[in-house]
Amino acid sequence: MKMVKVLGHRGMGKGEGENSLLSLIRATQFGADGVETDVWLTKDGSLILTHDEDLKRLFGIEIKIKEVSYKELKKAKLISDEKLTTLEKAYLELPNDAIINVEIKDPDAAKFVVPLVRSFNALDRTIFSSFIHECLLDVRKSDPKAKIGLLIGEEAEGKGLEYIEELIAHYNPYSMHLPVQIFENFSLEASMDLLKSLRERNIKVALWTLNDSELAMKVRTCCDYLITDNLMAILAVRGGR
Repeated sequence: MKMVKVLGHRGMGKGEGENSLLSLIRATQFGADGVETDVWLTKDGSLILTHDEDLKRLFGIEIKIKEVSYKELKKAKLISDEKLTTLEKAYLELPNDAIINVEIKDPDAAKFVVPLVRSFNALDRTIFSSFIHECLLDVRKSDPKAKIGLLIGEEAEGKGLEYIEELIAHYNPYSMHLPVQIFENFSLEASMDLLKSLRERNIKVALWTLNDSELAMKVRTCCDYLITDNLMAILAVRGGR
């Protein structure tokens, strides 16, 4: 049985330094199989790694990524290993076997991410995910071999398992990225049955954001990827490398 892969959420986790190049590198140095990161497109076409559409939460600055250029961000001293970086820089600096889950926050970025990843010959170790499922069709259009992952969030609440089946039928994804809250909405047994069913159909299962060691211990054999802020604890549960 293949060992579940552990991905550092925004690198070493949500909070200070999240999505910075230093955070991403540290996650792999500490033993993560890879990282999950978020991408937005600047007005001049640069792919910046950050979760929010603006920089208020992280840096206290009223700047929207889509409204500025890379040059302007650099002039404002926001481009550095400890602050903002680009998707290109991540592929340059991370180990060449690191799994990278590129979450597309900005639909306009969808048509740019695949050519960049392909330039690093890294399609096989990259998963393109998004809550905005339609933009993943642009990813697949760029390259049919691109691995797309459907991120499931609040929109699924109350819709039941039928909703997930409809998405699978429409998008034929490489992976389903399910929130850990699924274990609150359904029983542990029902949730585990869903995970097993997906994997039996050769659909990979990623859980986000899994920070609970006890839950990780219960579900690790039914998942392919665990995305976590609690990297060291989840790596200890997983064991090995």
